[in-house]
Amino acid sequence: MFPWPRTLDASPVFSINQLTATSSGRNRFIAEFISHLKLHGFARIRNSGVAPESIKELFRQHRNFFNLPLPAKLTVRHPGGVAPARGYSPWAYEKTAVLRPDLHAAPGVDTLISSPSHQIEFSARSVGLIGSSKTQLLDAREQFAIGPPGDSSFPTPQLAESLLPDFNAATRDAYHEIAKTCSKLVLAIELGLGVPLGTFDSLATGELGAELNLNFYPEVEHNVLNDNNGSDVAMRRIWPHSDLGIISALFQDGVGASGLELEVRGSREGNCEFAPVPIEQEGDVLLLVSNTLERWTNGDLRAALHRVGLPPGSTTSRVPERRSAVMFFRALPTADIGPKPHFISTENPARYDHITAGDYLKRHNKRLY
Repeated sequence: MFPWPRTLDASPVFSINQLTATSSGRNRFIAEFISHLKLHGFARIRNSGVAPESIKELFRQHRNFFNLPLPAKLTVRHPGGVAPARGYSPWAYEKTAVLRPDLHAAPGVDTLISSPSHQIEFSARSVGLIGSSKTQLLDAREQFAIGPPGDSSFPTPQLAESLLPDFNAATRDAYHEIAKTCSKLVLAIELGLGVPLGTFDSLATGELGAELNLNFYPEVEHNVLNDNNGSDVAMRRIWPHSDLGIISALFQDGVGASGLELEVRGSREGNCEFAPVPIEQEGDVLLLVSNTLERWTNGDLRAALHRVGLPPGSTTSRVPERRSAVMFFRALPTADIGPKPHFISTENPARYDHITAGDYLKRHNKRLY
């Protein structure tokens, strides 16, 4: 097993090319990959199949879009509500803190809070991260959400060509490339868990549940992210949460540690610790286990708890901007995301309810926006 320090900097990097290696090499890769996901909930991936020039172009368009004046961005605004996110969400519009309210209790409140997304209990004293006398917990970011190209039920608003001539086409092409990589990663997970091929990936056919998010965290003053500001609002770049889909594939603009942090599992009892996960090479992908995969495997694979904090060594009065692109690879809206029979036994009865992916998304979006 890989050595695992208290920081996550030394986590291994898996090459997806090993899926096409010789039988012994492929089997070794799959065994190590699934063992790592079971222990830590995430993996760093290299040679993902997404062309480096595609990622560079995606982030070029990313910068161009968020540099537009606000009135231009608002022409493609996400209207909110329970429908899948599509288009532009302004600063502090999405509120990820609602996904895991059990993590934001006031310090010293010794109660147990049931998490509806995980159906397990946490001590508010042990995992409370801020004094939640604050009435609003907001995200200090903007985003643009891209749904499946050709989705007539929930179309992605199209930016006027006169504003950015290549934006719609470039983001659509990136969507398709990243979705193909996600299918390969789900295949590797199926092989590692020993379930029939198609057990998971067939339920994402056509990419109709997936969503590509462009996240922008503007440069801000340190005190914007400081709770001791005399306001009833507390802001983080993103509050601790886990994602709703099967897996999430995250690309970062640039290398190094920029503030993304994951839970260090096996932390000292009574603590919830996070540590930075740096991107070592441009084009590397961070794969996160998400809630649907946890539900399907009945907890055999647990969703990765993560947040975005301050970049390591950030000591100036201003926090630098950050950009990322995340594919939320989700099940078809009609797919049941209750536990699969393969993972249910007398010793491990079903822990999650049966609900469609579409209804599960609505349940959370009602509170997110």
